Amino acid sequence: MGDLKTRLNEIKNEDKNFGYFFDKDGKCYIYHTKFGKERNSEISGNDDIKSKFKELIDNIYKENNDKFNSLKEAFEKYLYIYNDKSTIHIKFNKNGEFLQTKSKIVDNFSETFKEDKFDDEKFKQWWDKSINSARMQGNATNLLKDKTKLDDNLKKINDASDKSRNLTQLLDKLENVEGMKATARELAYWMQFKDDKFPLANDASVNTAKYIFEMLNENSNNELKSIKENSNIQNNEQAYFDFVLKKLEVERTPNLPKYYILDQFLNLIDKIKKSDLALITKENLAENDNNKDPKQSAYYKLYQAAYDFANLCGKADIKSNDLEGFKKLLKTHKNIIFHGIPGTGKTYTIVNNVKNIIKNENQMLITQFHPSFSYEDFIEGIKPAGIENGQLKLELKNGIFREFCDKAKEEEKGFLEKLEKGNFNEALSDHGYFFIADEINRAELSRVFGELLYALEYRGEKGKIKTQYASMRDDEDFYVPENMFLLGTMNDLDKSIDSFDLALRRRFIWQEMECDYNVIRDEIYANNIEEYTQACKKLNDKISKDIGEKYQLGHSYFLKIEFKNDEIKDSDMKKLFSNRFEALLKEYLRSEYNEKEIQKHLDDLKKLFVIEKNDDKNK
Repeated sequence: MGDLKTRLNEIKNEDKNFGYFFDKDGKCYIYHTKFGKERNSEISGNDDIKSKFKELIDNIYKENNDKFNSLKEAFEKYLYIYNDKSTIHIKFNKNGEFLQTKSKIVDNFSETFKEDKFDDEKFKQWWDKSINSARMQGNATNLLKDKTKLDDNLKKINDASDKSRNLTQLLDKLENVEGMKATARELAYWMQFKDDKFPLANDASVNTAKYIFEMLNENSNNELKSIKENSNIQNNEQAYFDFVLKKLEVERTPNLPKYYILDQFLNLIDKIKKSDLALITKENLAENDNNKDPKQSAYYKLYQAAYDFANLCGKADIKSNDLEGFKKLLKTHKNIIFHGIPGTGKTYTIVNNVKNIIKNENQMLITQFHPSFSYEDFIEGIKPAGIENGQLKLELKNGIFREFCDKAKEEEKGFLEKLEKGNFNEALSDHGYFFIADEINRAELSRVFGELLYALEYRGEKGKIKTQYASMRDDEDFYVPENMFLLGTMNDLDKSIDSFDLALRRRFIWQEMECDYNVIRDEIYANNIEEYTQACKKLNDKISKDIGEKYQLGHSYFLKIEFKNDEIKDSDMKKLFSNRFEALLKEYLRSEYNEKEIQKHLDDLKKLFVIEKNDDKNK
């Protein structure tokens, strides 16, 4: 095994796309880091590893292209049957329309400029009602703070939309817009919606188009360079969109522009979840197919094909919790602690947001801190390295964080170069490295971090430090590279929170995560979901008042509800309370009340956790 590991490590040092692992039985598998360990190839000590890796890559890209062709075929069939619809997204399609028709959205937008006068109130209403699915938090409010500036910006956007014939020209002209770059792209798209000159280039659509491009092209960097050299395309975004559009071979339908169809397709790949397949059968969305079995409908087959393709790279079922807000945070902070009540999906959210950003899985490392975790595990230390001449051999070995930093340093130059050009999202995707410390407060942090505090505050070579074992490295200095992000999670209720001393606290910014009732609305498909959501909120409000804010239940607890026939009943909620909540709440109450009082509080909370009927509301 030793010789095999040596050969594997040699290849790994040469090719960052190469990865390997051993299972519990000692079998060895190689994999492509972009596509994860699930798509692997077993090898033995006698195999030509490079040849096996090339064979694995060829098989992966063949499968990718086969899955995309199946998706393309399903998409064509869907458009043929449902070309009168304004969306392919099931959550909005119960009544056949996406909020309102796209042409109506465009017409309403023009109302804000009646008689060459800007109507800020109508603009706000239009933005709230029509673009809320793509709006960044607080954007509408921020836009209206300076009416004069907004009016000037809108004229620039209108001019850019009118005079640009493609996305390259548009992005160049939008450089003159101040303080609303992402919004400018959104508005320009609606201004030219019927002209069909360029696509909607928000972060989600660009990233998804890029994902498809890289999924289908083994040498994607060379392919991108070739496209730009042999065309008038000057930016990567236009190249990605044109590639996908050409692959789909989509032209506009009688009522839908081709770039809108492309946007719908990219959104489907970006947001697809397996639970959507179940929703199609529940909502009977296949009635136009003349097919009694929804699973044989064009609608279902499209979603199945989209899920299969997105799942090849682990993209399916990844729910992004305010991805744009997450990226915005990363622009200004590299040490972040996500904290809050249990059950808010802190680790889940961070991991999925990072997965939505990075290109290769080796750009992310997750470890869970615990009471015996040490400086030697984290930074470096003297550790056993086998037996030599009958004696225990000791060596200085890197801890997991230092080793991960060394990997990140190889990409630091590329990260900084793209930052200088203003390509933050690309720098993050291609060269960003994320170390995730789950339950970070459970370790004795002052001992774990040691002299790292300075290097965390001052990234790059300006933050160089001498570690405890520097003398054994010929005084080699250590620093945390600019492209390294340290993200931690912690529960506010954990008593070990006290171990987070003030010196460490100052190095991190703190993001609180609360129960997100919108997640409950989005993830549970029930006819009375709003009533259930209100019952969840009512229970948390009572817990907050009687026990304390930090004792509330996170949304993941409420997602465990089991029910039948698309309706949540009181009996379902009582069962959830007894099976999931009661033991936890009992522990919370134990320090304050005796057993009799505890049971009374639990009974009161259980009685409160019900769906109110109309008669109850009117009392």
